[in-house]
Amino acid sequence: MRALNRRLESRYGVARKPRLDPLDELMLTILSQSTSDTNRDRAYEALRARFPDWESVRAAPRADVEETIRSAGLWKQKARVLQETLDAIHARQGQLDLSHLAALRDDEVIDYLTSLRGVGVKTAACVLCFSLGRAYMPVDTHVHRLAGRLGLIGPRVTADRAHESLNRDNVVPAELRFDFHIQLIRHGRAVCRASRPDCDACVLEDLCPKIGVPGAV
Repeated sequence: MRALNRRLESRYGVARKPRLDPLDELMLTILSQSTSDTNRDRAYEALRARFPDWESVRAAPRADVEETIRSAGLWKQKARVLQETLDAIHARQGQLDLSHLAALRDDEVIDYLTSLRGVGVKTAACVLCFSLGRAYMPVDTHVHRLAGRLGLIGPRVTADRAHESLNRDNVVPAELRFDFHIQLIRHGRAVCRASRPDCDACVLEDLCPKIGVPGAV
């Protein structure tokens, strides 16, 4: 695992991501579903520019939120999830604040966040990893695909189940989980693509069993 991470780091550089407040990270990750980072960031920045705080987003007409986040795609669905999530947090906490998550165990954070309608394990894992700084590896489509090709998870393991598998010390050591998550996403976008992976350009080629890779022998 360390060899894999070293190879990827030598290719793509050190992994970095700005650390956001838990509520900010949750909203950002909801916007990220089924879109690119560029479109996600554009929608998030537009949302923060138009509305002074999350309470204003919660109280805004749904159409105004939809219009603001159109660049993220699926804007009607995402506007609903954003506002319903904010409503649920306010109802539970009495305010729009997720700072209490810092005192909870990883599993408790995941249980709390996934109990909110529209929030899945991957979104909860992003809050854990990127905002709370926990040694917890989110599994998106790139991580799931590459973990399967590298033989880190079985061929029938779902993305949600992969969170359990990859966050074990005998699979991905705790100190590598943030870095390895970022590097797998970079590599999945640039080289180990879903339909046309470029194995000849892959820095992991001699270490990869190529499980399920189209055309691999």
